[in-house]
Amino acid sequence: MNDGDNTRTERDSPPPGAFRLEIADGAGSGWLRPGESVLKAAVRQGIRIPHLCMTGECGSCRCRLVRGKVRLKRDISSHVDAAALQRGHLLACQSEAQSDILLAVPGLSHGMDAGALINTGGRIKSVTELNHDIRLLTVELDEALAYRAGQYGQLCVPGHPSLESAPRCYSFSCAAQDGPQTEVQFHVRRVPGGQFTEWLFAEDRVGHALAITGPLGDFGFRDDGRAVVCVAGGSGLAPIKAMLEHMSQLPSAPDTTLFFAARSQRDLYCMDALERLQRHWPAPGRLLVLPVLSGEAPDSGWEGLRGFCTDHLERFCSLADTSFYLCGPPPMIDATLEKLRGQTPPHCIHYDRFFDRSHLAEAAA
Repeated sequence: MNDGDNTRTERDSPPPGAFRLEIADGAGSGWLRPGESVLKAAVRQGIRIPHLCMTGECGSCRCRLVRGKVRLKRDISSHVDAAALQRGHLLACQSEAQSDILLAVPGLSHGMDAGALINTGGRIKSVTELNHDIRLLTVELDEALAYRAGQYGQLCVPGHPSLESAPRCYSFSCAAQDGPQTEVQFHVRRVPGGQFTEWLFAEDRVGHALAITGPLGDFGFRDDGRAVVCVAGGSGLAPIKAMLEHMSQLPSAPDTTLFFAARSQRDLYCMDALERLQRHWPAPGRLLVLPVLSGEAPDSGWEGLRGFCTDHLERFCSLADTSFYLCGPPPMIDATLEKLRGQTPPHCIHYDRFFDRSHLAEAAA
């Protein structure tokens, strides 16, 4: 972050050859230096465009060009298909301005249907085991936060040498009830070598301070009148569960099928909560919950689905007539997108890749 004097001076007096950066709905403004990516310029000037990797691998900085011209530094088709590109969608980290630009940013611009972005402190209220490597992190906030099911927050640990300035992104795992929330929950999966998860899992952290920025992201349910299929893997269940809870509170909800991908029975979690949603789904729709195990022992007695979610999609839905919501690790997302390619309209496919540090290291290699 720049110190205050430098930020004010640059915003008032553009550097030579700079272009103007505006965020829709007055959510931020600044200057873009020649050859500088939109994301780098935003971070430098305190404009909080969502991001994780800054290299084009995670797709978190996707936003929409409302006005102006940009040059793409690399192919972004793994995150933005041709139709979305024509509509102005881009990755801020891979875009260089060729003129003054106006951007709509998920979580910042009102047109993207998100709550007001806030920075607040909080304290860990509880850390509860969900399965052998996922914990339910409950945080009491100093300031109430309004979010939409499917969005996420960035967490930092004040005073920690490496976790104070490097935010970790986690999706809210419960639907918001009755407006802004003073308590939020996240599903945190232990990542070997992951600094935040190793810190959280190492000892009792109840009462420890956290800093939270949110809400961020534009993933979430869009009522388009179509049947819904959700595909969740690992802790990617968090935003899907929140979205299903939100849908269950509507006067009516579409027929919905959840494929929950896991390696074995020990990796499944929140099954009781999902079964409750299934029992109380608003009529005339129905919710079907289908765990799919890819590594379960053949002699375990498991009577549910085996293999991968993509093996079973066409058995339970019409790919052409369904809206899809995908959340989880990149290989699962990529395999499902390939399955849907050419069969499901692109505007009916919504996804959120869950990158952790291991995925980013693999991508960089």
